[in-house]
Amino acid sequence: MKQKNWLGWLIGLGLLLTGSAVGQADADYDQALKTAPQGISLDNIFVPGTTSNNQAAVVGTTNPAITGTQAAKVNNGKKQFGALWSTEDNVFDLTKDQSASMWLYFGNTGKKAADGMAFVMHNDESGLAATPKFGKNVSGETLGVWGVDTDKKQTTPDKLATTAIQNSWALEFDTHLNTSTNYGNAGDADSFDVGIAGPHIANNYPAAVSSYQMVKTTTLLPLYSVGYYATQTHAGLLKGDYTLLANGAWHHLSLDWHADTREMTYTFDDKDPVSGTAQTGLRETAKLDLDEIDPQHTGQVRWGFTGATGDSYENNLVVVEEVPGLVDAQATATLTDTTMGKVVHDGDSIKGQDAIQLDYDLAYLSGKQDWQEVQAQLQIPDQLTIDAGKITAADGTTTTVDLTGLTNNQVTIKLAQALSADNATATISLTGTANNLKAPVTVASVASTFSAVNGVVTTDTPAFTLNPTLELYAASLSGSSVQIEANEDAVMKGLVVVPEGVDLTNPDMTVHTTLNGKKRPDVQMTAGDDPSSGRFNVTVAAGDLQSGQNTLLTTVSDPYGNVSNTVKFTITVSRQLVFQTVADKSSFADTTLTGTHQRVKRTLDWQVDILDTREAGAKWSLQVTSTPFINQDGQALAGTLSYYDGDDRTPIGTTPITISQGEAADADVVTNVVDDWDEESGLLLEVNSAALSGKYASTVTWLLNDVP
Repeated sequence: MKQKNWLGWLIGLGLLLTGSAVGQADADYDQALKTAPQGISLDNIFVPGTTSNNQAAVVGTTNPAITGTQAAKVNNGKKQFGALWSTEDNVFDLTKDQSASMWLYFGNTGKKAADGMAFVMHNDESGLAATPKFGKNVSGETLGVWGVDTDKKQTTPDKLATTAIQNSWALEFDTHLNTSTNYGNAGDADSFDVGIAGPHIANNYPAAVSSYQMVKTTTLLPLYSVGYYATQTHAGLLKGDYTLLANGAWHHLSLDWHADTREMTYTFDDKDPVSGTAQTGLRETAKLDLDEIDPQHTGQVRWGFTGATGDSYENNLVVVEEVPGLVDAQATATLTDTTMGKVVHDGDSIKGQDAIQLDYDLAYLSGKQDWQEVQAQLQIPDQLTIDAGKITAADGTTTTVDLTGLTNNQVTIKLAQALSADNATATISLTGTANNLKAPVTVASVASTFSAVNGVVTTDTPAFTLNPTLELYAASLSGSSVQIEANEDAVMKGLVVVPEGVDLTNPDMTVHTTLNGKKRPDVQMTAGDDPSSGRFNVTVAAGDLQSGQNTLLTTVSDPYGNVSNTVKFTITVSRQLVFQTVADKSSFADTTLTGTHQRVKRTLDWQVDILDTREAGAKWSLQVTSTPFINQDGQALAGTLSYYDGDDRTPIGTTPITISQGEAADADVVTNVVDDWDEESGLLLEVNSAALSGKYASTVTWLLNDVP
């Protein structure tokens, strides 16, 4: 009696727990429909499979933010088979490039989820009645398309392959791992995922023998027995943890068929489920063997979604955006900073108060139907204020956009005309200004949706940085001018002031200068003792200055592209008449004495350069003196230093002799005195017949005179 009561209590508890689980699943189902993304109507697009055990259906969504959207409910309970297939008018044309996109939902039970669903293309002769050959019980492992592994005596996968949907290709989304490998579970349809670590996405041919492998397993007790279980080949595997699929979120799937290469590219999670903006996602490409799925070479396949559950389940739902061949359309968003005259790309920046234009270009590319009653649900990026809009049709006619419904940067606009082959484009143009803040902000990309009952497309705006427009004021603390001597550096002390409340310090600011019209390298301001002082110095090296007046122009910029007013600073360098260069030592060529009068030539180490920066017309003269040439023993050379000018010879002694004259010009002038001398002119050494061999030296003095 006690035992019976105890069992009864256990059974009651089990029922209580089961009831709780069902209640939670129903809440999840309701929540999924309330948060369903924008899609299309499935009427005349999909129909449930015609098998008696099929429990799939087309259901309405309950999200108040979307319109005209139906969902394909594949599974939502235990031991269910579900299949929804395209109608005869919406088969997949394998001879043309095709695209499809949809949102998938796998429930919210994570590790407890089961079993998943599959995207399937097939030419099974059963048509709408295509289904795995389950027998008495539905096997969740099949996902409604794979073979049924319930015969532990089959040693090869030939028979197993015949139980799958025939002439098919499947892209599976598997939330539950089937990894039993012992004899006791052989034939329980629970081993396809042996060797797989977690929830996954993969593809293959359900009716192909090569998609399965039979594995032998044995038991010793009570009698030695042999059984076989099947594993499945997972091609194009994409793996993740238990948040990959059954995480309570809608997941976007894009399919792109390339007819010439016979390749299907599938990209999972390529849109954010909340914002709808594009993201990288997971991607693989499968090269399809059309002999497997279209052995009669019809060029067409039926397509749809299947699922199956066992003792556990999840809510499997599909919202379709794009049906292959029905309507092929696209949308592109372009943001232009019209103040700067540039298109804004991802990562670019614009400034507050700049005028902007946001264009949404819609294009109808092809399709079985016109794209009718298109409704644009526009999400305007943050920090942009829109004040006007228009729609431009393909023929150039325009209509004004009613922006009275613009709230929280969202507005819904309905196109008055369908887009079709004869009216293929439309552009929605919105104009306004960027808001102005005191600090930069990153404005995220946002998605806008363009939906009709037969097709949905989305487009994203670029993510950009909005920089503040600031009025910077720069000034010279050194007055407007300075006068310095030649060969002296010039320093201008400056100050830049930023608006109150703006968080900018010296190291954020850059000083830009030009000297006499020539741009100089930019200089970053330094922190100094007070990083917020706004003080800076501009130093101009003496070598960069010309004699007389120099003009230094200075501006200061911040990291956001704002530039201050221009500060003009005049630097006057005193004019001068100076030796720019005089050789420290000069020499005459080594000469062999002949006992006769000789003229000794100069070497190449003579240099006398005169710099004249005075006003034009000022004159100068160059004089020279020389001491006698003496050797190391104090003996004088029997000879004379002379200046030759043509046939004129002037001996050089201790009395200054003028050998060159010149005058200042409009620009700084450097005169190379020696440059005008040749081998027979200039300073030459006269040696008499009495000269003795030796090394002789003299001191030559150059005298530069400012003359009237």
